[in-house]
This record gives sequence, structure tokens and C-alpha cells, in this order.
Amino acid sequence: MDEANQKIPWLEVQLQAIVSLNEDIERLRLDLDSIAQKGRSNGHGDTDQNVMDNREKIDAAIDRLRDLAQEINDSGIILKDAKLGLVDFPTLWEDREVYLCWHLGESNIQFWHEIDIGFAGRQPLL
Repeated sequence: MDEANQKIPWLEVQLQAIVSLNEDIERLRLDLDSIAQKGRSNGHGDTDQNVMDNREKIDAAIDRLRDLAQEINDSGIILKDAKLGLVDFPTLWEDREVYLCWHLGESNIQFWHEIDIGFAGRQPLL
């Protein structure tokens, strides 16, 4: 568990970036809808360029999000929910595999759950 807790500062940076990228992607998608709506109603030629620019920004944000998620997964940590910043650390505990459970905002790892139960089955570490 100490090894997992040592990764928390790094994870906080990664997950804050992921949460921010998710928010950016949502905002950009809403902007894209708005641009497309305006283009249909006013027939302005600059709409196509705005749509392309917006899509490029969305694609870049998605690529960066994937890279960050892959870095987390490559470190042996399982990213469970990118919007909440929820991760699991596979570990052996009492001779069985369980997940230490942590999410963005918690100071350290305080919970665990069986691998087939998930967040709803979190139990405090003793």
C-alpha cells in the first residue's frame, strides 16, 4: 500500500489533466453544435473553417486524454472513471487479489474492494 500511496502525487497531476481535458472536450462539443446550428441558419462560409478548427481541437484533446490514460494504465494502475478521477491499484491482500481504490480528492488510499464488485463495494482499510 505504501508504494501505491507514493504514486498519489503523480496521479493527482495526471487525473487533474484528464478531468480538465474531459471538460474541454464537452465544452468544445457544445461549441461545435452551436457553430453548426449557426451555419445552418445564416449560411456564412466561415462556418466550415470554424467547424474544422473545433474538430481539430477536440481530436487533439482526445489524443492527449488517451495518452494520459495509457500512462496510468502502463504504470499498473487501472483508470476506472476518467471524469471522476477514479483508479484501482491491483494488489495481493490476505492471499487474494483485490483492488485498492482511490479517487481524486482523497488524501491517500483508504479503501479497497473485491475485483468483481467495484466502487459501490468499497470497504475501509483497517
